Amino acid sequence: MAAQKKQSVPVIGDDGLTSVSSKTGTIRVTCTAAGLPVRMTIAAAAARRRPESLAREILALCRLAGTAAGVRTRGDLGGQGLDDETLGLLGLPSRRDLVAAEAAADACGRSRR
Repeated sequence: MAAQKKQSVPVIGDDGLTSVSSKTGTIRVTCTAAGLPVRMTIAAAAARRRPESLAREILALCRLAGTAAGVRTRGDLGGQGLDDETLGLLGLPSRRDLVAAEAAADACGRSRR
């Protein structure tokens, strides 16, 4: 039976940390809002990959987690009345940035060599 691929959906906890998994579920990182990893789980299958490939995917997942946290912050601030111009000046990522980070993480997961 082939491994089923799933969409890696960032999960933002009450502690402000964001967790995201690779599509295969073999790599999971938990990061700060800045994308700095504080916890990581790597399955044996992922650990057997080339180090460069594994590192590239871990970094992409960290970027995805940080971007997701920034998008959430942007949404929270927008909900409190900050206008788009002010939010843009803060440098918070947009939904478009989140889509790009998801695509980058997915691309790293496909190139395992």
